[in-house]
Amino acid sequence: MNVVLLPGFNGAARQPVLARLGAALSPGHRCEYPGLPRGRPSEGLTREVRFLEAAIAGLALDGPPVLVGRSFGGRVALRYALEQPVRALVLLGFPLRPPDRPRPDDEAALRRVEVPTLVVQGDADEKGPLALLEPIVRRNRQLTLVVLPKTGHRFGRHERTAVEAAVDFLSGLGPPVSRARRRV
Repeated sequence: MNVVLLPGFNGAARQPVLARLGAALSPGHRCEYPGLPRGRPSEGLTREVRFLEAAIAGLALDGPPVLVGRSFGGRVALRYALEQPVRALVLLGFPLRPPDRPRPDDEAALRRVEVPTLVVQGDADEKGPLALLEPIVRRNRQLTLVVLPKTGHRFGRHERTAVEAAVDFLSGLGPPVSRARRRV
C-alpha cells in the first residue's frame, strides 16, 4: 500500500502527527511526504491539486495511493480524490467550516467522496464543528468518523489516539500496516 502524507496549511512536510503516523506504518508500506505549495490557497484548490497530481505521478506508485491529509492537506486530498483514483483517504482535523468562513465546496466534496474515508476530529475543533460534520457522515457510507474528546484542531495529547485510529483504519484496507504491538 502506498501512503502519501500531506501537511496542513503552509506546514512542513514532516508535521509531528504525520511523522508519527509514518513511523507507525510497517516497513513494507511506502510513505511519501510531497508537501504542498506555500502561500495563499488557489481558487477551488486547483493549483494544490495539480501540484499533488504531479508529485504522485513522479512517485511511480504501483497502484492508487492512500492519501492522509492533516487539516488543509485533507482538503487537498479530498479534492484530488474527486478527480483521480485513490484507494482511501484519512483526514486528520478536517477544517470543514472555520468560524465565519463557510466552505460549501468542502461540504459538497465530503458528501460526494466514493472511497473509504476516515475523518479524525476533535469534539472542540472550531475549524470543523461536529454539528456540521456528523450529518454528512451519516449520509455517506464511505465516511467513518472518530471523535477525540476534549480536543481542538490541534490534537495535542490525543495525537497518539489519532494515529492509532488511522493505523486501524488502514489495517482494514489490506495487509497489516502497524509494526508495533498493541498493549491491551
